[in-house]
Amino acid sequence: MIDKRPLIIAFSAICILLAVEAIRSQIVPRYWLNLTGSEPRGIYKLVETSMPLTRGEVILMKCPPGYEKYLYGRKWLPKGWPLFKTVGALPGEYFCIGDAEFSVNGKIIGHAYPQDRSGLPMPAIRGCATVRGKHFLPIATGLKTSFDGRYFGDVPDTLIIGLAQPVITF
Repeated sequence: MIDKRPLIIAFSAICILLAVEAIRSQIVPRYWLNLTGSEPRGIYKLVETSMPLTRGEVILMKCPPGYEKYLYGRKWLPKGWPLFKTVGALPGEYFCIGDAEFSVNGKIIGHAYPQDRSGLPMPAIRGCATVRGKHFLPIATGLKTSFDGRYFGDVPDTLIIGLAQPVITF
């Protein structure tokens, strides 16, 4: 007769390890799926962000306070879901938002649209500003109508959850 105890112990240990990983993943998932067009679609590994930030890094961030009604109320993302964005400008750099264009350090990035695709009004900030200390300007590199700094300006770096490193994009 085969002794099933080692098999049961091994199976139990695997189940416990999987349960611990699942619980830990619920606290801060290590892998995120991006299905929006703001940044390349794919699977990203979340790693700790080193400070200071580097322009061009793709980050996972919380929605800026006061803008949840746009992001979640209009169902662009599930409630509480973070945003994938690129660090577009750093403290001391400048950005301008006008009726015709959105630019960072004099380079045109795109437009700030008055309405979303459903015809609902978008937040409108106009003028030029310098990114404040311990802030950054989040931008989208993949979708010209993305909800990013062109609608809410620079944001505190405390909104960053982590650096999003692509594992596979499609």
